Amino acid sequence: MIKFILLLSVFIFNIHASTINFQEEKYIEVIDNTVFKKGTLDFKENQITLKYKNSNRILVYENDNLTIKTGKDTQTVDLNKQLALKMVFLLIEAIHKDDLKTLSEYFKIKKENKITKLEPLGSLTNYIENVEFKKDKKLEFLTIKMANGNITTIRELND
Repeated sequence: MIKFILLLSVFIFNIHASTINFQEEKYIEVIDNTVFKKGTLDFKENQITLKYKNSNRILVYENDNLTIKTGKDTQTVDLNKQLALKMVFLLIEAIHKDDLKTLSEYFKIKKENKITKLEPLGSLTNYIENVEFKKDKKLEFLTIKMANGNITTIRELND
């Protein structure tokens, strides 16, 4: 009986867990350079873990905090003080969950030719210029244009 309960609890926990492989393309305006990285996003109940390939750095987003683990060092950042970074994780989480209600709290939503366009509301316009994404069963792309000129595009990979 105990084995059954343990097996059932692991199964229930994993229903809410999923992992996607992605490629990130980041244009950094101040140095006029584009950087490419690959990694994984692990989604669990109320938590996102981001790992880049060829890096020992792990980012864990949970409860408006970002924990950065580098080797044995750990640093926690309160994302309520880093609104732009908080919104990036909120976008990733809401798009992954198809949570348009959460997105509509922060963005005006328009759909055009299967592409969803998000225009920031209120003070978010100080950080984010606009967001576009296309998602059917998987995320085709998510592009975040920041007010400082930086542009990040994330594409889900099949591998």
